[in-house]
Amino acid sequence: MELVAERVGRLCRQAAGEQLREHAERYGVAEVLDRIADAVGRGRLDERLGEDLDRLDDAFARHGIDGLTLGARGFEPWLGGGGHPTVVAWSCPSPQPCPRTVSADDGDRPVCGLTGAPFGQRRIAL
Repeated sequence: MELVAERVGRLCRQAAGEQLREHAERYGVAEVLDRIADAVGRGRLDERLGEDLDRLDDAFARHGIDGLTLGARGFEPWLGGGGHPTVVAWSCPSPQPCPRTVSADDGDRPVCGLTGAPFGQRRIAL
């Protein structure tokens, strides 16, 4: 339950003022915040509290506020993995390609504005 205690600590630091309550009400999880406050007030740091923290985090993340109780997320390589994170992108189809790339998440496959040839997909190591 050490992780639950850490998450409660992060939430507590963010609970000053009314902003957390206002957002919880707006996102439909005010009752979840009430259950969390009740559990903390009773000294109950258990699995049910962890599940409510997950519900709160999920609701806030759906509205663009990520890591409310989990903290900032970041990339850490796996021990011994030796790999690199990659992104998939569309890239110039020319035999001597220009540096233009377009995120593969941006929808339809782009075409070269000069030749009309469709872009090819490639992985770019970060």
